[in-house]
Amino acid sequence: MNRPDTHLIAIDGGGTTCRARIADTQGRILGEARAGSANIFQDVELAWRSVHQAVTEAFAHAGLAAGCAQSSVLVAGLAGAEAPSAAADFLQLAAGSFADISLLSDAQIACLGAHAGEDGTIFIVGTGAIGIALTHGTWQRVGGWGFPLNDLGSGAWLGQQALRAALEQRDGIIDTGLLTDSIWAIFPTGTEELIAWSQIAHSGDYASFAPLVLKARAGGDELATKLMSEQIALLSRQIRALPDSGRGLCMMGGLADKISTNLPQDILQRQVPALGDALAGALRYAQSRLAR
Repeated sequence: MNRPDTHLIAIDGGGTTCRARIADTQGRILGEARAGSANIFQDVELAWRSVHQAVTEAFAHAGLAAGCAQSSVLVAGLAGAEAPSAAADFLQLAAGSFADISLLSDAQIACLGAHAGEDGTIFIVGTGAIGIALTHGTWQRVGGWGFPLNDLGSGAWLGQQALRAALEQRDGIIDTGLLTDSIWAIFPTGTEELIAWSQIAHSGDYASFAPLVLKARAGGDELATKLMSEQIALLSRQIRALPDSGRGLCMMGGLADKISTNLPQDILQRQVPALGDALAGALRYAQSRLAR
């Protein structure tokens, strides 16, 4: 497989963005690109189009012909890859496009990148929330099963709780405050506008309210402080369910910096900085495939 025109292709795809990175067999980065959504559980055909577009543009950025993909090793870390039917459908669509293809979840390649391919644990808290650990070749996961059923403690969860509290405030169950005022400023016509919005809102829409909770907490708002305490409790329960594997725990995701320092002491002691990103993890996995 290791021919002069063999390259490594790393893919990191989620519900919003698909990133591609091209490297030579030594791991030297040659080109990168990005495309749209690549959650194979939500829309496998769209995910494949996004992956194909990102790969084609990454090869172009590297000054290489798109046809080089057919002699290359691809490792795709995609949201939804834990669903066997979605994984099978994606691999069928991708068949014949690469010399070798491996499909992992986006969380798995993030873990491999964070710990330079070695054992370790990560917890990602952003729009969603998922934890994953690698121990002696075995993966263990908690959370990440999707909002609103799961993703407890995520940005979407936090925004949802804030909106529920705003309705309680309008019902006279709780007092008004900085957080509820900031929410009603977005829905100035009141509850009917909020309820109509909720009928079409997705996880990312709910997560867009998480910054209001953070800002209100910084301003001393009692409700925001309570919601974030509940968030910390939910995240802590999930993190403690994961093994203290390898070099430790990396907190990742858009909200990690905001909440990681508020976690209990036993979790703080486990935390270590990430050594690389998800694409770096996918490239490491691709190199291991090449060595076989």
